Parts: sequence; C-alpha cells; structure tokens
Amino acid sequence: MTNIELGEHVLLDIYDGYFEDLNSPNFLRDVFTRAILKSGMIILNEYTHKFNPCGVTCLFALAESHVSCHTWPELGCMTADFFSCGENDPRISAKYIINALESEKYRIRLAKR
Repeated sequence: MTNIELGEHVLLDIYDGYFEDLNSPNFLRDVFTRAILKSGMIILNEYTHKFNPCGVTCLFALAESHVSCHTWPELGCMTADFFSCGENDPRISAKYIINALESEKYRIRLAKR
C-alpha cells in the first residue's frame, strides 16, 4: 500500500429540507452551481433529472472531480458528495448548501482519498 493522497471527499446528508426546494431541479442546480463556484472549482458539465412524482438528481463534472446530489423531498432528505483532487476545499461547497437549505439537521463526513 502507498500513502498517496489524491483528494478530499465530503459527504453531506440533510434531514430537514423543504419539500419545494428539494423537488426543484432549477433551485438545486442554481444553489449547487453557486456552491461549487464559491469553492473555486470549475464546472465542466452538468446533468439534472427530475423524478416523478418527486425527487431530483444533479451531477456536476468538475475539472477537479465531481459533485452530486440526490433528494427525497417527501422525507426532507438530500445526500450530496463533493470530491476535489485539487487544492480547492469542498467543505466550502457543503457549508454553502447547508446554509442555502437552512438546514439544522445534517451530517458531514470527510474522507481522504
């Protein structure tokens, strides 16, 4: 085994989101775009899918790696992951999302990759 550090992976779970926010592809795309740019990462491409009757998945390919989120609006839940193999801090993005969703019930986990 080697001790090569490739990047930092931040896992975010939100448990108290508003149905309307978590079910809106436009809202989530805008909030995640601002969060990613705030941390200085570069968006290469994005994909958003709205499920029927509810739920959204957003994927962002970044120059530094990726960001994704999946929502369960009926439960007030969202999971997101932020992976950066660059010098940028993905925790900045995660904290921005927590504030934008006005969450008080969340969990953040960090993994060195």
